[in-house]
Amino acid sequence: MPGTNITLKQLSSILGVSISTISKALNDSHEISDVTKKRIVEMAKLHNYQPNKIAVGLKSGKTNTIAVVIPSVQNSFFARALYGIESLISETNFNIIVCLTKESHAKEVETFNMLSNGVVDGFIVAVSEETQSLQNYDHFTNVIENGKSVVMFDRVIDSVNCGKVITNDFTALSEATQTLISSDRKNIVLLSTIHKLNVGKQRTQGYIKAMKAAGFSPTILESDEQQAGAVMIDYLKTQPVDAIIALDTDASLAALKAVKVSGKQIPKDVAVIGYVSERMAHNLTPELTTINQHSYTIGNAAARMIVESIRTKSKKMQQVVISSTLSERDSS
Repeated sequence: MPGTNITLKQLSSILGVSISTISKALNDSHEISDVTKKRIVEMAKLHNYQPNKIAVGLKSGKTNTIAVVIPSVQNSFFARALYGIESLISETNFNIIVCLTKESHAKEVETFNMLSNGVVDGFIVAVSEETQSLQNYDHFTNVIENGKSVVMFDRVIDSVNCGKVITNDFTALSEATQTLISSDRKNIVLLSTIHKLNVGKQRTQGYIKAMKAAGFSPTILESDEQQAGAVMIDYLKTQPVDAIIALDTDASLAALKAVKVSGKQIPKDVAVIGYVSERMAHNLTPELTTINQHSYTIGNAAARMIVESIRTKSKKMQQVVISSTLSERDSS
């Protein structure tokens, strides 16, 4: 019936030709005459025939589809990185499917197992927090051994042999800390809710290095998202603080609120540097000095890397470093 979907088998019955002939005609094969091609194409269009891309991919071994596996889209970093990935992919003949792990190892493993069996040609992934804690990376190594391309971004695992797009977290925090020290800040506190993640550990080490190099004692406050504000407020009640470096969005917002609740002025009494999106930074009071990771650029680079890997079938694993930059505003 015109206007309804139809299967290849049904189309074959209507036209009185083989399924193979229809497939060749729809793929503009030279083996099929122009007259037959025209007849088949017109009938397929009339009946709204749509090829099953997954089935075609399973048969050919290539789907031109890439899975983007990330912890969340509520996090502005991942949302912006996803935009960078999509912007590059939209210029190619590839498609993407987005899968959320919600920081779960089991969900991440399930996603890789489900999609690795011919559904996608490769994976772009930011590793979940639980996977990093468990240090169980078998699902990554299994798909790589089975010939799939994998590119990790931001949250990467050094021991997994795949493409990686990272930021200079250690250097960025070291330089941000040095900037505060050069402004005569001495009691600089680090606040983090991502201390279990590799990126959090790298940033913390950068801060420690700069503090020790200046002859100051590092102070590191670690908490979950819900308690970060209370932890910071309690510390401000009893200890001298003239600057805070917050390692993530939750810690950044908690630090700003804690300083205000304590009755201190930003930046006169306490300077604050944090990690939030540029858009959010401009809408905070005062506008927050941030370490800009350039997440769009990171996503774009990851997409370019995996497309090249799939097209060339290259086994050479690249690592690209996108340098973070300090965007100074009113809070410091």
